[in-house]
Amino acid sequence: MRASFRRRALSLLLTACALPGCASESGAPPDDTPDSGVVDTGCPAPTGAAVTHQGTLSAPETWSAASPHVVSSLDVNATVTVEPCAVVSVSAAANIQVNSGGAFITQGTQTKPVRLQPVDSGRPWGQVLINNGGSVRLTWTTLSRGGNPSSAEATVRVRAGADLPGRRPLFVDHVTIEDSSGPGIVINGTAGFAEGSTALTITRSGSESRPQPLAINPNALGTLPSGTYTGNREDAIFVGPSIASATISYLGGNATVRNLGVPYHLEGLTVGNHDTAATLTIEAGAELRFDPGSRLLVYDGKSALIAAGTPTAPVVFTSAKATPAAGDWAGIRFEGTNPADRLEFIRVRYAGGPCLCSGYGCNYLPGSFDVSSAILLFAEPGRSFVAGSSIEDSAGHGILRGWNGSAAVDFFGSNTFARVAGCMQTTPRDADGRCPNDPPCPRTP
Repeated sequence: MRASFRRRALSLLLTACALPGCASESGAPPDDTPDSGVVDTGCPAPTGAAVTHQGTLSAPETWSAASPHVVSSLDVNATVTVEPCAVVSVSAAANIQVNSGGAFITQGTQTKPVRLQPVDSGRPWGQVLINNGGSVRLTWTTLSRGGNPSSAEATVRVRAGADLPGRRPLFVDHVTIEDSSGPGIVINGTAGFAEGSTALTITRSGSESRPQPLAINPNALGTLPSGTYTGNREDAIFVGPSIASATISYLGGNATVRNLGVPYHLEGLTVGNHDTAATLTIEAGAELRFDPGSRLLVYDGKSALIAAGTPTAPVVFTSAKATPAAGDWAGIRFEGTNPADRLEFIRVRYAGGPCLCSGYGCNYLPGSFDVSSAILLFAEPGRSFVAGSSIEDSAGHGILRGWNGSAAVDFFGSNTFARVAGCMQTTPRDADGRCPNDPPCPRTP
């Protein structure tokens, strides 16, 4: 049913402070808010009575800027269009839930932005929740003081399916999310941002349990918009299986990790699967920080890893710990190799943690058959695809050449090694699986 109705009791209160930039209890940012490009001019004070929206909306509606709007938990099953200058105030912990067949579209402009804010500045509202089959399109819009503090939910959450390729139901263009009680945006399932998304700012956001401004599943990696992600509890983009679908927690298609000015914080990442090929490309200057015990795994030879750093902007793979140490994470692991694999001007730091693998190659670490290493290769590559790179502070070997083969591809070349506990590179077995009596184990100085 159509659930919007007028309630004049709130008209004077909301009209008195409904414009973006209002300095009292509107939930607007203080004067020192970083400039997001939104210019709070050109919006006249609304003159109409307040309009309250609640229940289930099943027919299209347009929310005019002529009246303030109040939302008290709304299910959107049709299209809601929010006009330029409109101010939408949402009750404490209340959600705008966009379901299959529903769409929530804001039409702000640079001089006539749209604003979503709490009814009570001291009690955050819930979230814009996009369910499978729904879509949200936000343009020149500020979302202030959202997120449910009791569960540290995001101000915007995409909860969409487990299909590959994933759906892209969230479009943002010059959107600011500020003062979120949890992350600004969480993207579950295999979903991601819609093509063309740009200029996203998330600031003063995050919770103790999820301090990052963005938390995404691996299949959203290649969809992230340009923007500003600083001024939060932890200025990083969280990527992990815990955010993904229970059935598809790996990267299931080609994706590029962009250098967005903040590091990526990973629970671990698997590129491809037994029936799915994927190529992960990482831009120069990007930094990937891995949780303790985690790894970057290239599943097999159908998938590939390309880290295209430069001498002045290397790609960095390192520990997510505040005080990093050798062996914090398990390194970069190739179960197979692909002609497209390319690691140029990278730094691999604080890896060499337990790889749960043994018996590969000819150099075992003391006391066991352990072969933990910063980079682990279990299939012989056609060439040395690591160049201009450094491996530092490994608790195991530098590079494990863990294959049987007649040609020992050499990874010394232009690469450097520092503070590696084991061999800089191990000795592979020959084609018959045999090792020399005293296999070479070059050490760092």
